[in-house]
Amino acid sequence: MLTGFLNRCAGAWLAQARPPLGALLLSTLVACGAGNPDDNWLYPLWVPTDVLVADINGDGRADILTLAMLASSASQREGRLLVRLQTAPGLYAPAQSYTVGIYPWQMALADVDGDGAPDLVLTDVGSPTSTTDRALWLLRQSTVQRGQFGSPQRLPGNPSQPYGVALGDLNGDGRPDIVVADSLAPARGATVMYQSASSAGTFLAPQALVLPGDASAVALGDLDGDGRLDLAFRVTLAAANLVPETALALVYQLPGGTLGPAQRLSPQTGLNSRLLTITDVNGDGVRDVVTFFSAFSVDYSASLETLLQSNPAGSFTAISSSLAGLRGLDGGVVADLNGDGLSDFAGVGFYPEGSPSTVLSNLHLLLQTGSGSFAPATTIAMPFAASRVADGDLNGDGLLDLAVLGAGNRLLVLLQSAAAPGSFGAPTLLN
Repeated sequence: MLTGFLNRCAGAWLAQARPPLGALLLSTLVACGAGNPDDNWLYPLWVPTDVLVADINGDGRADILTLAMLASSASQREGRLLVRLQTAPGLYAPAQSYTVGIYPWQMALADVDGDGAPDLVLTDVGSPTSTTDRALWLLRQSTVQRGQFGSPQRLPGNPSQPYGVALGDLNGDGRPDIVVADSLAPARGATVMYQSASSAGTFLAPQALVLPGDASAVALGDLDGDGRLDLAFRVTLAAANLVPETALALVYQLPGGTLGPAQRLSPQTGLNSRLLTITDVNGDGVRDVVTFFSAFSVDYSASLETLLQSNPAGSFTAISSSLAGLRGLDGGVVADLNGDGLSDFAGVGFYPEGSPSTVLSNLHLLLQTGSGSFAPATTIAMPFAASRVADGDLNGDGLLDLAVLGAGNRLLVLLQSAAAPGSFGAPTLLN
């Protein structure tokens, strides 16, 4: 009975900890019976929000960074960044823990201040009872002790719904800038923070980037092959009866470091964007756009949409891959998971099953057919509710592996088989 209650409650608060509902943890905990004198057994509760694989300390090995929100009680919440450094092939040092904000949602990595060490920018959606604690945080990496970060610095501005974030040079000055999938009132769109030309690692006041709707996701990449980073946003146009109507907005960087007007593509109804990425899906040398959608309700179906760009660049063809029938889809990653030069997809998530319900979780692997569509290949059961996934070489064998983050802020590693490309071993706990 206790296990069933925990599973139902965990499923509820994990399910709500996603855009556009955002920071609804407190109300969910109250609905599950939290906030009473006898609810201490519920805590601590973790809400995992992001996982990233990258070589942050320059030793040639992929490290793993994770974000989560920790609720110690119904009213006490804080964000946690964990950094696991790979010390030898497949071996990781104990996690370094950093307290960052209240509800960190997404992180982006780049050498912000030009000192040769990648830094982090995090979005923080704050608490469910306040609108003044939503923030952007900068964590600079130490150049003396590589792999370690300094204290979080709050960046200027008062974001309203800071979910997606990306870093890149948006004006041609060679310095990474910040773009946030968050609008500045009264404009609809996103926010850009340009780096100061005179002071590396500091940012000017936020500027509104006008879009046809409110941005909920952002990705950067050179779409037109001119050597400049362009921007892709998923924007919410309207929400009739709470059902989202969204579109893709492409913004091209122009010569001279300005951003052009948004071009609107790919209208969708009843779908929430979980992943937006710019990549060369079919290996033809031009960048495409891939979006992973989850269903708003049972009236709609999760899907992958590829906007396949023509070669030479200039026009897009929409190719949809249905995810109907795949249970457990929340987070995803697009990468070449079998070494054939084509982008594939891995999606992970959880779902209730039975009565009383138990939370089950799956990792789904979908391989590309070569035409931009994706077909289910393998489903791997996860040992606990998991919702975030990232790719990278986690043991130094030159193959892409998968890092999966889930309940209890636990991290799983799935290593790709050298003998059978596209096949992965059983999930192994890395904590």
